[in-house]
Amino acid sequence: MKPLPLKELIGVMNGEVVYGDENFVVKDAMVSHLHRIKEKHTLIFLKKRKAFHSDKVKRYSPYVIVTDKSDEEMKDIEAAGMIRVQDADDAFWAFTRYYRQLFELPIVAVTGTCGKTTTKEMLSHLLSSTHSIQSTIRSRNATRKSFQYLMRIDENTDAAVFETGLNGPGNLHYHCKVFQPTIGIITTIGVDHLDKCRTLNGYIKAKSEIVSGVRKGGTLILNSEDENTKKISLTGFTGDIIYCGTSESADYRASDIVYKKNGMSFTLHHKEKTYRTYLPGYGEHQIYNALFALAAAHKIGLNLKKAVIRLRAFENLERHLQVEEGINASVIIDDTWSSNPTSVAAAIQVLETLGNNKKNALLLGDIAYLGSHVREIYHDLGKLIASTKIDILIAVGENTKHLADQAKKYGFKGKVFTTASTALVKEYVENLLDEKTILLVKGSMMDTELIGLAKSFKMKE
Repeated sequence: MKPLPLKELIGVMNGEVVYGDENFVVKDAMVSHLHRIKEKHTLIFLKKRKAFHSDKVKRYSPYVIVTDKSDEEMKDIEAAGMIRVQDADDAFWAFTRYYRQLFELPIVAVTGTCGKTTTKEMLSHLLSSTHSIQSTIRSRNATRKSFQYLMRIDENTDAAVFETGLNGPGNLHYHCKVFQPTIGIITTIGVDHLDKCRTLNGYIKAKSEIVSGVRKGGTLILNSEDENTKKISLTGFTGDIIYCGTSESADYRASDIVYKKNGMSFTLHHKEKTYRTYLPGYGEHQIYNALFALAAAHKIGLNLKKAVIRLRAFENLERHLQVEEGINASVIIDDTWSSNPTSVAAAIQVLETLGNNKKNALLLGDIAYLGSHVREIYHDLGKLIASTKIDILIAVGENTKHLADQAKKYGFKGKVFTTASTALVKEYVENLLDEKTILLVKGSMMDTELIGLAKSFKMKE
């Protein structure tokens, strides 16, 4: 955070000093019930009806509290200063708006069912050679994290790239209210978080919050082929819209995609110019992620030819379709970072491409956040798997047996193994792995047992 004198902020928050030195220098800010204090000289927003635990912040004294609690409620709480406000929530947002407007810099907000983390990391990689960057740590993209990321921006920051997660309606509105992004990216919209959004249309509507969240005069970067993205209303958006994809209408278009060792090559088309490009990692969806990153970097001011060259040095992310040597000379594709129907389909496409002339095996764990739509979605995935060249389906979890049953119903010709036991899966898979087998392990970061299994199938270094 850029250090600010308290006296500069009192009026911003429409507050009055109860006690303390107005020359106190604020070096960080937090909301008491959402964040952990990290350093001294922190401004703490304490909301009415929220408890305050002095023992958790004592060692970071001095700090100043901004609160709408009464004198009686605050009488036993020690601080270097106290600012009384009418409404602590209003004061928090006034401070957030003020701090954001101190910096005229590009802020990119990335959302989508799949590809958020990779697109964010690719764009950060492209910009980092010429810009001082702030970005989301790994996939820690919850709404409560947004304010903390904003506080990491200071006078030395040139640009920021933030992943904006969604668990339900209102989440993207919150992220954008904090970040006020100048560029918004929607990678793709599949099926996810139906436990909170209830329906696919509800999920699409929640994703569309980013449209109104981009700053006036800002830019939207969209997938030119994604059918669900096309359902989002752009009425009222007055900024630039950039489309990325493989269709002729795309502003940044990819063609001639070729799988190579450890990655893919493709031709990038933009404004009648072409650039032959190499991208580490596999999958057509990765091409889209690269297009989003290249388009955003170019919009921010990076020379496109230099961006294409720098893309070659991007390191594919851990457990994102990570291809490694497995035991008994097999090949393991570890895709245990996140799981939803869209990413399952994309991963299977990679398995079939890399597994040409090999025995293809899929080890699939349960998919979370599907709400009451579990059986319907597993039905559709079973039908999809039946149409593939997969030789062995290994379904692990409470709901995946239904998926396996549907695959067989629709004519899946391969072997099927279903169990809830991780130990049984390990033994079964270890017996089938050999030099002719390629195994895709597909699950989410919450399924620690499946992550452990994937690791156990790899050759030890």
